[in-house]
Amino acid sequence: MTTEPMTTEQLPDAAHTLLQRLTAEAIGTFLLVTSALLAPAGTTFAVVGLTLGVMVIAIGKVSGAQINPAVTTALIVARQFPLRDGLQYMVAQIIGATLAMLLQTSLLRGLGHPAGAVPANTGYWLAELLGALILTFTVTRVVVSKATDAAAALAIGLALAIGIGVAGAFSGGVLNPAIALSLMFGGLISVSHGLLYIVAPLVGGVLGGLLGRFLASPAELYVPAGRR
Repeated sequence: MTTEPMTTEQLPDAAHTLLQRLTAEAIGTFLLVTSALLAPAGTTFAVVGLTLGVMVIAIGKVSGAQINPAVTTALIVARQFPLRDGLQYMVAQIIGATLAMLLQTSLLRGLGHPAGAVPANTGYWLAELLGALILTFTVTRVVVSKATDAAAALAIGLALAIGIGVAGAFSGGVLNPAIALSLMFGGLISVSHGLLYIVAPLVGGVLGGLLGRFLASPAELYVPAGRR
């Protein structure tokens, strides 16, 4: 019996080149950050959750639509994604998030509506960890259980919306180290808080990946020889 993953949602289609996959990750992260920055007040959790669900459908079969280093970390830990590719994905995600931050904050300033600073209230790091855990555990289970495209998009989009809702009052519900880094570049997160905004979701990703794999049955982890 083998524990190699099957190609499924959040995992790339082998027919696409690495450049195509990295470009898809950068574009997906760009659009995710854009939706977060431009969403009307009070609707961010819904808009961002819907955006992620749409990205799972739009680029899921190209790159897996991970578009979050915490998600990539979870899949690496769960042994569903190779480390070398994962590190390259993270670079692409950071590039996409940074480009979106630069463009959208410039747009908002030009319109006279500068983006506000992200709150970092007491316990913000724990809120980020728990919110990321909800998301990454869901993604890992979606991948390991080989969910359909529609089910994956719905579950993952809702998981992000719930994670943002849970963490929002404490941390702003960033839940994404690439976005956190871009927010630091844009001055919306202080450097003193920025490290935990990056580390906490990654820890949540490690826990989500481990828990998601722990719950997997042997049948879920088994790959027939012809599908390897």
